[in-house]
Amino acid sequence: MRRRIGSLAAAGAVAVGCAVLPSAPAQAATPPACTTNGENVKVFTAPESSIPNRVDVTLCGWRAVDPDMQMNGFADVDWLLDDPDFQFTRFHIETRVERRVGSSGRDVAVNTRTCNFTKEINSSAKPRYPERCAPTWPEPSEDARYWWSTDATVTYDIEGDGKGAMTWELAGSPLFNTPPLLRTS
Repeated sequence: MRRRIGSLAAAGAVAVGCAVLPSAPAQAATPPACTTNGENVKVFTAPESSIPNRVDVTLCGWRAVDPDMQMNGFADVDWLLDDPDFQFTRFHIETRVERRVGSSGRDVAVNTRTCNFTKEINSSAKPRYPERCAPTWPEPSEDARYWWSTDATVTYDIEGDGKGAMTWELAGSPLFNTPPLLRTS
């Protein structure tokens, strides 16, 4: 009986303590809006070979809940090279965080970063983790008029195919729009 009363008293103290604790404001970042699996996949073959080599790029964008409430975006580059003789002489990805006024407006690049993944792709048939190319965001935006997305362009050159540099325009992340988040002090 004493144990039961002691257990009930302890449980009651915990419940009262939880009820008295101040709650933090519930502000979550917008969940990432990403391209779907397989949306940006390209299969490459080396000259005189039919062995497929696959590159898959996922583009995501979201609003972070940090002191600056920044819009963020990135491109994750993943690959599987089955042909041991396949090489790129160039594999660059230009990742852009873009905004537009309204959901049907014209995209304007707000920030851009170009990453050179030639060495990484050529040195591993499959990466342990995808390589990430993410622009930094220089200023916060609380303007609810804007719709945001992440877009990217890949410039690549396959060794020995004689075609030179080629461009691959990727399907961008879904558009997202978030109303201004309330700042708490």
